[in-house]
Amino acid sequence: MVKKSIVSLLTVLSILFSFSLASANNDDAGTAVQQPPGSSSKSSEEEIKDSSVSRFIKFAEDDSYVYYLDKKDSGWVRRPYTMDKYVLEAWVKMVPYEYGNYEMYSPEADDSRYFLEHYLVDPQNKKIQFLCEIEVEGGRPQNNIKQRKYEHNHWESLIPESVEDTVYHAVVAKYGKTNEDNTWKTIDEIIDGLFTVRVLKEIVKMGKI
Repeated sequence: MVKKSIVSLLTVLSILFSFSLASANNDDAGTAVQQPPGSSSKSSEEEIKDSSVSRFIKFAEDDSYVYYLDKKDSGWVRRPYTMDKYVLEAWVKMVPYEYGNYEMYSPEADDSRYFLEHYLVDPQNKKIQFLCEIEVEGGRPQNNIKQRKYEHNHWESLIPESVEDTVYHAVVAKYGKTNEDNTWKTIDEIIDGLFTVRVLKEIVKMGKI
């Protein structure tokens, strides 16, 4: 009899304890912010910042334009007619100052008038080569632009405080002066390089160079 009473008492106490926990949880729910399962501990401002990372890097401005480096389509590329040398390719978006300096301006959503300039940058020799400029107005650029052909004698020395000087230093600051990660060559690159060397040798023999 005593044993049954003890068991009954423990059962009642267990039920009361369960009710008290449920009540406490309900009170906390009314005052605390509930996090959904799998949510991160980042603040909302940090999450918004992470989701809006731009492909464009603003690196300069003057009285006429604000300059952005397109980091998605810029970077190291193999130097034409070589097997193991690399240069930097840079696409620069030039936005009229009255638009680009606006506080809420977004380079991604821009449909106004702007310019795209294409450069090659040679950090080893501190030179730059201009390939083309595309004027865009009220839409996207067309992909049928004829660019200036790469030529070894088209490399230009830097003029201090020029646009080219500013572009050069911005690109080198982003990607560095050497490209140790791209020293390897694919089979296609090796074949292409050997073919180029052979053709150049034949041209030299013919007295064309």
